Amino acid sequence: MLMYVRENLVMRSLMVSDAPAVYNVVDRNREYLRTWLPWVDGTDSPDVTENVIASWEKALDDKSDVVLGIFNNGEYVGNIGLHDIKNHKRSSMIGYWLSENRQGSGIITDCVRALMDFAFSALGLNRIYINCAADNIKSRAIPERLGFVQEGILQDCEYLYGIFHDLIVYGIVERNWQRGDVLYLTYPTTEHEEAALDYRREWLDMNPGKRIHGSWGLHNQHYDDYGLWLSDISNLRTTPAPGINFTASTYFAFINDKIIGTVQVRHTLNESLMQTGGHIGYGVRPTERRKGYGSKMLMLALEQTRALGIEKALLTCDKGNEGSAKTILSGGGILENEYTDEEGNITQRYWITTT
Repeated sequence: MLMYVRENLVMRSLMVSDAPAVYNVVDRNREYLRTWLPWVDGTDSPDVTENVIASWEKALDDKSDVVLGIFNNGEYVGNIGLHDIKNHKRSSMIGYWLSENRQGSGIITDCVRALMDFAFSALGLNRIYINCAADNIKSRAIPERLGFVQEGILQDCEYLYGIFHDLIVYGIVERNWQRGDVLYLTYPTTEHEEAALDYRREWLDMNPGKRIHGSWGLHNQHYDDYGLWLSDISNLRTTPAPGINFTASTYFAFINDKIIGTVQVRHTLNESLMQTGGHIGYGVRPTERRKGYGSKMLMLALEQTRALGIEKALLTCDKGNEGSAKTILSGGGILENEYTDEEGNITQRYWITTT
């Protein structure tokens, strides 16, 4: 999962390959974090971090926790998560921490706000709460700034390194939250079928004969069976399709319960993709164009290529597609050349440095 927060600030699911970066940030901030967090001393090697990330991946699959890394300008700077998601109570707790050198720039406030929007709209939760140590003024400022209500004090509720701390409980319910629109990428699931077919229907009605970019052929009649499409894109994450020498991750871009677009990140490139297609393909819903969503989707896709270790990402667009070219340029694209196929169609090839 990848979530857009603001320009150059995203949240995404962590992978085992992120373990060294996570450990290094924890290690550099050990003294600072140790004041308020109980797990710091136990995080004594990258191996420990790998195991924790693996447990978060399982929790995400089980829909019990949503833990995301915070990335600012492509650099890992902290964590945020929805914990103890209780579907029968429709409630969850938010926890967070941030590298000391990134304090004071509104990163956590904006990340909490985005995660709240996601929790209420995508997960259907009704209540979110945050527990803060009474003496942790910086942490308490986050829920207070966002309109949480102080619900009570839990006396000596936390015992850290020989010291008891009172916890302040802050809470907010969905009806009192001023909901915004957070855009996030997520793997398609069976639960998305109705939204996916609505997205497909609109695209085909308004763009007859044209493919849905970044969707692995969702527009094809072959995929009138949504389950077949879902199976194929799931397999493609680890196994190349017959005759296709690459693997790829395909995502839906959601706002609330509406699919805004599709994104595909190719893990490697074959000869055809080197000419046209590139590492990233994306399409925006016809009725949602010219609203800046393409740039946000591209930013999230670039974060995923970075996570995959792709240092330079290739993006292409048809010459004359000024909107797509503008989006690529806004993401840092540099035009390398133009490719002309046998039918005279011209494709512009751009590279974006992700590191």
